[in-house]
Amino acid sequence: MSTREYIRTQVDLLPDNILEKVQDFIGYQKFILGIYDTDTDYLSSIPGMVESIKAAAAEPLDDCVPVTELWSDV
Repeated sequence: MSTREYIRTQVDLLPDNILEKVQDFIGYQKFILGIYDTDTDYLSSIPGMVESIKAAAAEPLDDCVPVTELWSDV
């Protein structure tokens, strides 16, 4: 059995909640290996990330917490 076949059989045994973590890991590895051309390509590959960024960008700045309130050493 090849490495690819072995990995496929093992992935098929994983529950759905773990598959999401595996998907995140694979995406990160592609980013590290330079498979994605840009950070945007990498972030766009994460399920729900585009929607999350758009929602945050639409949030009024008055509703945001200043960075100085998050970390005392900034």
